[in-house]
Amino acid sequence: ELGRYAENLDSNIIVLSDEAHREDEGKAGMLLRKSMKNAFFFGFTGTPIDKTITNTFRNYGEDGERYLDYYSIQQAIDDGATLPVTYEARLSKFFIDEEGIDQQFEKLTADLSEEKKEALKKKYGKKAAVVKLEKRMKAITEDIVEHYKAKILPAGFKAQIVALDREAVAIYKKLLDELVPSDWSAVVYSPGDPNTDSDNLREYNTNKQEREKIINNFKDKNHPLKLLLVCDMLLTGFDAPIEQIIYLDKPLRDHNLLQAIARTNRVYPHKGCGKIIDYYGITRNLNQALNFDESIVDSAMLNMDVMKKEFEKTLQETITIFGDVNIEDPSISNLRKNLKIFIDNEDKQQEFKDKYKKLKVLYEILSPDPFLYDFMRKFEWITSFYLAFNKQFGDESISSHDLEEYGEKMKELIQNEVEYEGITKSFREMKINDIYNLERLENMDDEEKALNLEKLLKSEISIGLEINPIFRLFSERLRAIKNEFEQHQIELTERIKKYYKLVEGIKKEDKEAKKLGFEDLRERGLYFVSREYVKADNDIVKDFIRSMSDKIINILDEGWQESSKREQFIKDLKKILQKLILKDYRDKIKVDNFHSYLNHLVDIIVKKF
Repeated sequence: ELGRYAENLDSNIIVLSDEAHREDEGKAGMLLRKSMKNAFFFGFTGTPIDKTITNTFRNYGEDGERYLDYYSIQQAIDDGATLPVTYEARLSKFFIDEEGIDQQFEKLTADLSEEKKEALKKKYGKKAAVVKLEKRMKAITEDIVEHYKAKILPAGFKAQIVALDREAVAIYKKLLDELVPSDWSAVVYSPGDPNTDSDNLREYNTNKQEREKIINNFKDKNHPLKLLLVCDMLLTGFDAPIEQIIYLDKPLRDHNLLQAIARTNRVYPHKGCGKIIDYYGITRNLNQALNFDESIVDSAMLNMDVMKKEFEKTLQETITIFGDVNIEDPSISNLRKNLKIFIDNEDKQQEFKDKYKKLKVLYEILSPDPFLYDFMRKFEWITSFYLAFNKQFGDESISSHDLEEYGEKMKELIQNEVEYEGITKSFREMKINDIYNLERLENMDDEEKALNLEKLLKSEISIGLEINPIFRLFSERLRAIKNEFEQHQIELTERIKKYYKLVEGIKKEDKEAKKLGFEDLRERGLYFVSREYVKADNDIVKDFIRSMSDKIINILDEGWQESSKREQFIKDLKKILQKLILKDYRDKIKVDNFHSYLNHLVDIIVKKF
């Protein structure tokens, strides 16, 4: 732990580090080197990293020395320890041109309206928007299925599909299920933030026991699971010799790319080689990753003294933003006090983002240098605050639990040292009918009250949109109120009044559902949809919705949405709903536009049952 370590100055100590490209890069490595200053550090790795931020040679080698001993990829193949791996680029029309991304974005979205283009860019950014473009992902999914069925499946081998992020993984899973049985594929990724994840991400979360079961099924040649969908997990330290191929749609580089390749090169009966099918366009990365020839000139010589001075300077500049902040005060009031610095001040928000981005990179470069030791408390506090800051002011689609934007050393710091669980709890989403939270709003000043009301409404509306059509109007009104304020058409106090009026509208919807006894989100969804199409007395409506819910639950299996029989379930649902509405309740209720009503009911059932 920081502040507690034993120091040994002996020079006859040898430290042996396995997986040296990563295991000695974080805080543990820093403390180890600080406590054994005169030890000899000896590193073993199959994927040494020769880059600016992470550099295995810098951490272990003498000046001018690259390897004490070198076992090449070709030697391993010659010895029969591993198999050769072939590389094939496919669907070049959809390759990601990172240098010409603006032109590529316009070209691939030429058939979309300007509104849809802007929505894509706002949600993802141009590069991720191109990666997740619907027609691109559909084309790739169809190509994967075609290639797998023709080239891999007949020999009995299995595959991984590596996607950009968790959302891309979830989309590929849905697309695959439309083409092949759902039990052919399984998702393995890190669970996200339960407070902010959408349903389509949460449904693929797994615990450790479930992941182990998926892995065992994948390794079992007799199990129907054939395709593992991942973004980060199971790319390193995972051996399944039955896996022959990776379908890659992610910009893997350096040791991460080598580690991914190694998933396919394990020896297995009748397996002549491993395969990488590239949909992203990593040719340059591949050449660099495989380029570990001993004659290579070191291209990552850095002046570390300059880096240290820059880290110290940037850290102080970042802390100065907060004035006389007490970083040892863990209270929510102290957190609020510092968050208020950034309310309605986008310049200040951007300044902090820029400073922290620079700090992250410098930390990645310097760690595990003991120089960092004296600065760690301030750096940890700034990182903790940034996670709260990002939850309050960042993109709504980004979770503070989502560590995609962090390097390996920062991930380790956040997971092991930073109190981001506490921050998440402090900033859990409020609910409209939580009286305690509404009372807390009264104790805030107007700026903070407006900000928290807006977050509360966004959260409640995002949930309501899935089950209640009227929430579309609430969403549009919320956006209009914010725009009116930003264009100086209304004052802050008027903005708050309009937010409260919106709160009352949402509470009215809630009260109406509760009045009929609908507490369950599933029954509420059926009720809100039915309200648009069905005319009847309240008692009959209540009985009708309960009867419908019971019949639906009785025919659906656990996890039916992922079943290979999903379409049959939907057909059966439509038959039951048709009988209930047109026969059992024919004389009790009046229905407008039956076919539209039926489709909306099925949509709710798929989402909520």
